[in-house]
Amino acid sequence: MNKNNISKIRIKDIAGLAGVSAGTVDRVLHNRGEVSEKTRKKVLEIIRELDYQPDILASLLAAKRNFRIAVLIPEVNQGSTFWRYPMEGIEDGLREIMHFGISLERYFFDYFDRKSFIEKSAKVIESMPQGLVLAPVFAEEATSLVKRCREIKIPVVLVNANVCLENCIAFVGQDSFQSGMVAAKIMHYGLKDNDRILIVNFMKKEVGRQAHIVKREEGFRSFYESNLKHHGKAFGFLNVTDVSEKNMEMVLEDAISSSSEQLKGIFVTNSMVFHVARFLEKNDLNDIVLIGYDLLEENMTYLKKGIIDFLISQRPYEQGFKSIMALFHHLVLKKEVDRDQFLPIDIITKENLGHYIYK
Repeated sequence: MNKNNISKIRIKDIAGLAGVSAGTVDRVLHNRGEVSEKTRKKVLEIIRELDYQPDILASLLAAKRNFRIAVLIPEVNQGSTFWRYPMEGIEDGLREIMHFGISLERYFFDYFDRKSFIEKSAKVIESMPQGLVLAPVFAEEATSLVKRCREIKIPVVLVNANVCLENCIAFVGQDSFQSGMVAAKIMHYGLKDNDRILIVNFMKKEVGRQAHIVKREEGFRSFYESNLKHHGKAFGFLNVTDVSEKNMEMVLEDAISSSSEQLKGIFVTNSMVFHVARFLEKNDLNDIVLIGYDLLEENMTYLKKGIIDFLISQRPYEQGFKSIMALFHHLVLKKEVDRDQFLPIDIITKENLGHYIYK
């Protein structure tokens, strides 16, 4: 058969060339049923030679099969506005594939409430979807959920944080360690050898230090330890568990005043960098290089003012979009998906901000 006629190739044509039944070819294509290894290899070789591309849409319409995908991520509130953007990506991805019989079940938990995550996890398991997009904010509980999903054959795609990939089909997000190294290199260009750097971790007691935040800090420190052994920096560390404005002003004032005049750089490991920017503006501290994460409205305001010097974007919209598409390729198209789907590490300044939007 001429390879140029691949648009006319049918399963029964492949079966004829392989000397098997159409049912056998179908079982090979969909990896189900008992087929000898010899026959499977023969059928797959013919499929490769002919570059056969099945009409997935026609097959699904004929079978009238539906796929339910669940998403379990934080609800959008004043403390976690970041999560608006992954959800927008998921919703846009759904609109592109819903004609394949894809439906979405949405489960939202309180970012600061471990019990909320556990309750919504139980509802996901009770619903038994064909796939799950998961934001593993609470690492221990997320790991238990992913293990349970694997036991009952629910494929999981992690979004934003990678805590239990060994039991998932993919992770979509940023390489946190590398992003920390990038932040350190940017910081280094703006400082002298003896300038002091403060690393600030904003974290609620209920959530604790998340794995990807820890990796960012490790990456930041690793840059100096690995690349600048003869230019040692003095680091200060500040863990802020009470994120009320009054408390943050107090702890930031203590940290900065105790660092003396040598403090010239602050690295905030998450999207709450605007709290530090507000403090610096209020106290007229204009000579401190400030680096943080994410194009939230509050952060962009201070970036435009020049108080925040650099923001590192995690592309949250793309995280959401690519996560649902990964499940689509796995469930519907029966294709292998890359386990580590790292997104670019974008460096945003006030000069290039106008060219960046989340979509």
